[in-house]
Amino acid sequence: MTVVDVLVFLLIFAFTSVSGINDGGNLIGTYLSSSRFRPPVVVTLLLLSILAGPFIFGTRVSHTIAVEIVNFQVAGHTVLMLSLLGAVATLLVTWYLSIPTSTTLALAGAMVGAVLADGRLAWVHWSGVLKVLVGLVGSVMVGFGVAFIVTTLLWMLMRRYPHIGFGGARAQGLTVIFQGLAYGANDQEKAIGLTAVFLLLVEHGAHYRVTWPAIVLPWLFWMFGFFTGGLRIAKTVSGHIFRLRPMQAVSTQLSAAITVASAALMGFPVSTTQTTDGSLFGTGTALHPYQVRWLTVTKFIKVWLLTLPLAVALGALAMGVDRLAHAL
Repeated sequence: MTVVDVLVFLLIFAFTSVSGINDGGNLIGTYLSSSRFRPPVVVTLLLLSILAGPFIFGTRVSHTIAVEIVNFQVAGHTVLMLSLLGAVATLLVTWYLSIPTSTTLALAGAMVGAVLADGRLAWVHWSGVLKVLVGLVGSVMVGFGVAFIVTTLLWMLMRRYPHIGFGGARAQGLTVIFQGLAYGANDQEKAIGLTAVFLLLVEHGAHYRVTWPAIVLPWLFWMFGFFTGGLRIAKTVSGHIFRLRPMQAVSTQLSAAITVASAALMGFPVSTTQTTDGSLFGTGTALHPYQVRWLTVTKFIKVWLLTLPLAVALGALAMGVDRLAHAL
């Protein structure tokens, strides 16, 4: 294993750990507003569900990330390393702002930026880039719409059947499992795809495939990040859009899970962070539109719009520095 290989492995660890901080905080955030569910139970259910997600829903999203944006079998280890460096730098900048952002945009943007700075336009699969953009924009819109509909239906059912308890701990337990499975089959598969293509390059394999180490290693890295700083992001999500009651939390979580799982089955990489935020806005709009803190929503949107150009620029910068170092 070369020095570049070691650096790639460490950057995959860093990328996945930062994802655990950012995405883990966003996933757990909607549960912090509910007094009917204990956080340790939520965390346990969530982590086990994330691990099971790729086995249940498949690994189509990992293929999109590892193969359909940049051909790393042709580009090689160095381009993979610099793409990861740009993605990690992007996530760190947005994490410093304490705002959840899109790991998908950070990764895809850094990949494109690094390859373009290297002058290898043919290595970029623009259909894959379009697939990422469609998935991201669509997930926010669909998450908003699904949450609006689900919240409205749950509210009507609660008024008619108040004894069922749609916001109880049992309902939240089911939604956290579903949400974890969906996340494991989509967002987590970005790290799975990176690990799988890294193993492919190290082993000089001929065809892309996902083995069990490519699933388990990113899961361990993600847990490290989650326990390191995920609660900081969780506090932002849980209290800065609108205060959630148990039924509202169930609606938001269920809507996000439906959207993310559906995208995973079609191979569309989406951002669970953006999808959950879209669902939060949909839930808030359905119930109390005037209580939604739209200034925070505007702040989220600004960061999302910043992520892609920032990632492209940092990916290109990483490639530029590398080329300059070799020239000297």
